[in-house]
Amino acid sequence: MVAGRVILLAALVALPARAALAQAPAAPPAPAASSSTAGRTQVSVDVGSQAKASSFSDAFDVPLYLENEHVATDYPGPGGIFVSFAARYRLWKQMTVGVGVSAFTDKADASVEAKLPHPFFDNQFRTVDGTVSAERHELNVYPTVGWLVPLSSSVSLAVNAGPSIMTVKQGFVTDVKFSEAYPYDTATFTGATVKDSSKTAVGIYAGADVSWMFSKHAGVGGAVQFSRATVKEKLGDRTVSIDAGGAQFGGGVRFVF
Repeated sequence: MVAGRVILLAALVALPARAALAQAPAAPPAPAASSSTAGRTQVSVDVGSQAKASSFSDAFDVPLYLENEHVATDYPGPGGIFVSFAARYRLWKQMTVGVGVSAFTDKADASVEAKLPHPFFDNQFRTVDGTVSAERHELNVYPTVGWLVPLSSSVSLAVNAGPSIMTVKQGFVTDVKFSEAYPYDTATFTGATVKDSSKTAVGIYAGADVSWMFSKHAGVGGAVQFSRATVKEKLGDRTVSIDAGGAQFGGGVRFVF
């Protein structure tokens, strides 16, 4: 009997405590990390396509048979696959500073036409023409200042701009190879001598990058960027101007630290 009264008394004491515990508000969830506390450094590696640049031409004369041989070459605008590496650091609020490097190679054929003097008769030129491979290599280094725009907790847009330091290595036709036979009224194009020339120029760069981070430190993204620099290649006693760079569209991986 006494034991029953003790148990009843304990139950009556416990009821108010349980009711108070049930009415207590749930603890608020921990706030999500904002962009101000996210990693400050982002590294991106992209592969994509570079749009075709402007074509250009070159012409020169070389002595042949006591006259001058005239050579004219048309170089097509290059376009194709590029690879790039970039890193940016969030310096203050959403402002970023960074640097990027992109590389591009194209192996388009150049069209060559030469007017060859006759070995026996003055002012009687023979025309030969053909194509030859003239490789183009571009290396672009671009320091940037930009702004980071968070679109959601995992997606962000980065816009960047800065100078473009462009080094262009271009193969140029410097002479024409041909065959001829008596009576030398005609000649046949057999090839051309191609020599590389390299020059660096400063231009402009602008780009936009969208990143989706599927984990705290890794994600994927896409980039659109444009660079342009006019490179002046010195070839003997003449200078050839080349518009280097162009629009690039690509995508790849993103890492945040």
